Amino acid sequence: MKKTFIILVSSFLANLAYANSAADTLTSLLLGMNTMQADFSQTVKDKSAKSLQHAEGRMALVRPGKFRWDVKKPIAQLIIANGSRLWIYDQDLQQVSIRSFHKAAGQTPALLLSDKNLTLGKDFTIAEEKSPQQIAGYRVFLLTPTDKEDAFETIKLTFVSKQIREMQLLDRLGHIITISFNHVKIGASLPESLFTFKPGSNVDIIDETKFKK
Repeated sequence: MKKTFIILVSSFLANLAYANSAADTLTSLLLGMNTMQADFSQTVKDKSAKSLQHAEGRMALVRPGKFRWDVKKPIAQLIIANGSRLWIYDQDLQQVSIRSFHKAAGQTPALLLSDKNLTLGKDFTIAEEKSPQQIAGYRVFLLTPTDKEDAFETIKLTFVSKQIREMQLLDRLGHIITISFNHVKIGASLPESLFTFKPGSNVDIIDETKFKK
């Protein structure tokens, strides 16, 4: 019995150390992206792998907390974050919604790329998967939110040579959202104007933070 207990404890500690190592490695990779620009393509599929949606655009971030997600097609939409607030602008409707950055982060996983990422190990159970490809610097991390009310069941991040190349999200309805990044540029100086949103006089503003302290 004593020997079995020791084996179980040793196994638990080994798994815990591995989990901590994966969280530390992922945090280090994300913190290494002080600034980033890339083109992206996003696909949404249902449980049967039927394609439901496809979008393309351009993104940019400055760590910590500044983020720009500019969907060009098929329908233009702009998401901007400055670390405290998040703007979601629908060009067709001429409407912008303003939300708390921190409350929106769980609903917008791409914000993980620009957040401080200092509590990843607390917010997620993180495991590094074995690479299915023999590519130098190819690493895949699986994140499972500790908050059961999170909109997503799992988030998978793929890196190549320390650059994020893909995010794959599984939501509570079984939809798989895959975001691929191309023409990635890390470390370039980015203007503040990219992370500022000034609505025109004809834009309807829905400020969800207005009456919240």
